[in-house]
Amino acid sequence: MARITRARMNSDADYWENTAAPAADEAAADCKSVIADPTASEYAQQSAARALDIHSENAATYRDIAESLRAGEVPDGYEFD
Repeated sequence: MARITRARMNSDADYWENTAAPAADEAAADCKSVIADPTASEYAQQSAARALDIHSENAATYRDIAESLRAGEVPDGYEFD
């Protein structure tokens, strides 16, 4: 098994914190817009509400992964490619 360097862990943390989490935040914001849109169908609003939960959870998870990697810990199930 290859040794994982702190530089690699920090690089991965940067991705999760600066790319993946903001993308999930943006998706959550899009969902909020659909939920608040009075012209959106009830189905679209309900779907957006479910997706909002998922995107919000993903953003939090991505930030947790970044925090763990910056602390020098490898989250359970995390694989370096």
